[in-house]
Amino acid sequence: MKEVNIRTKKTFFKKLRHNLRNPINAVLGFSELLTEEFQKNGIHKGRNHLVSIQETGHDIIKQIDKIFNNERLETTNIGEINKIGSEIKSIIDGQLRTMSGHIEALMKQNQKKVKIYVDDISIMHESCQFLKNELNTLTSFQFNDLSSLDLELQGTALLTEIQDVLDSIQPLNQGEHKELINGTILIVDDNQSNISLLRKRFEKIGHKVLSALNGYDALMLITAEGKKIDLILLDIIMPDINGYEVLKFIKSDKRYFHIPVVMLSSLDEVDSMFRCFELGADDYITKPFEPILLNARLNSYVEKKKLKDKEKIYLNTIREEKDKSERLLLNILPAEIAERLKLGETTIADKLNNVTILFADLVNFTRLSKKLSPSELVELLNTIFRKFDDICDAYSMEKIKTIGDSYLAASGIPKPIKSHTENAMKMATDILKYIEEIKAYGSELNIRIGMHSGPIVAGVIGKKKFVYDLWGDTVNIASRMESQGSTGRIHVTETVMKKLKDQYNFESCGKKEFKGVGKINTYYLLEEKK
Repeated sequence: MKEVNIRTKKTFFKKLRHNLRNPINAVLGFSELLTEEFQKNGIHKGRNHLVSIQETGHDIIKQIDKIFNNERLETTNIGEINKIGSEIKSIIDGQLRTMSGHIEALMKQNQKKVKIYVDDISIMHESCQFLKNELNTLTSFQFNDLSSLDLELQGTALLTEIQDVLDSIQPLNQGEHKELINGTILIVDDNQSNISLLRKRFEKIGHKVLSALNGYDALMLITAEGKKIDLILLDIIMPDINGYEVLKFIKSDKRYFHIPVVMLSSLDEVDSMFRCFELGADDYITKPFEPILLNARLNSYVEKKKLKDKEKIYLNTIREEKDKSERLLLNILPAEIAERLKLGETTIADKLNNVTILFADLVNFTRLSKKLSPSELVELLNTIFRKFDDICDAYSMEKIKTIGDSYLAASGIPKPIKSHTENAMKMATDILKYIEEIKAYGSELNIRIGMHSGPIVAGVIGKKKFVYDLWGDTVNIASRMESQGSTGRIHVTETVMKKLKDQYNFESCGKKEFKGVGKINTYYLLEEKK
């Protein structure tokens, strides 16, 4: 019971101090805002009142903290609250009247000013009144025995709040304490004693410590060990390069700006703090520091840094996997079609009126495959078709698929282009040249190529292992051109010949009968015109 009483008493006193400080903090906050507004808008009348309000407010805060200091909290009985209330009331009562007087004067001066000023000044006035009520509550407080705490009979709202806080606390059991995440801390300070002290503290709880006695050495260490450092503890006043300059370097460099930097300095001026935060400091701790709070804050920064590092690794992994998926998708589908699928289109079917289809079939490959092992067969076919892929890309053609030892490509899809027939013919002639190079090494392989131009329908079919495919008479006719053509030659329809007759010479084959197509005029390519 004794331990609970001590905890309750401490919480109770801290709540009292909080209740007394809160209204003064509100007055100070609004007076500072008004000072900024007055300066911004060139209002001079009333600034003297604001200065007096702020000076008085800071004095009252000091008096409250002085009376409610930790030593006094330990020795004061809770039954002496009314005495403390009387003491603090007698000390700050005059200051509170002075503050209220300045606020009332400010109110009179600004009655006809912008409404926001009047509203803010009214809140300051209400805060003063609230503090007076709190003081009256303290001086009339009657409570002698902490152990007989009876909130319902006492009817004190303040005690109800305290008990609510205590009831909400669920102490950690043994073994439930949060596991400390250790990291590497760089301490930058020109005082070796400070470094030694901090090193002992941090190494004691498992952190690895690096140190530098000046800004230059710190920058060298950061450059060399930046990837390993999880937190930088940085002094400001140092020879050569000061802490501000080191901080600016760290937060301006994309390699190191993510490393948390906590300024640890004897300088407690607001200007110094503001400058550090403006340059990107994560925290500012003044010397002498409270060891427990320092450890807690720095451990928190190390943990956040470690978690961010893990997050970065996970994001990079996700990005790499996404890139792999993107590349795989682009190997299956044209880029424009893949993008449409990603944007949510479920049915993709396009009618394209001017497309040239190219079929290429390897001759003697089946016979050759009987002489090769499975791995040799696949390796040979892969080598040939990879070369076809390169030629296809060179002329902005779109590879559709391979079927056994046949290769299907098209020009003018998925985006129409004027030079679709010329591009297809260039690919066809390059394929012939490549096969001739292979034959020069004694290979039995040869090729038949067929081409036709016309309208087609293109789209994506399938749910699993979906493909981008082409349909229509144009595809069928191009297939017949290949299957009914001669080995080592490019067999084309009259449509293709007419489109390219100014660039190439052709040999007529007359009219040929094709199953499912009928009789059509066909041609063999002879050579390119000079």
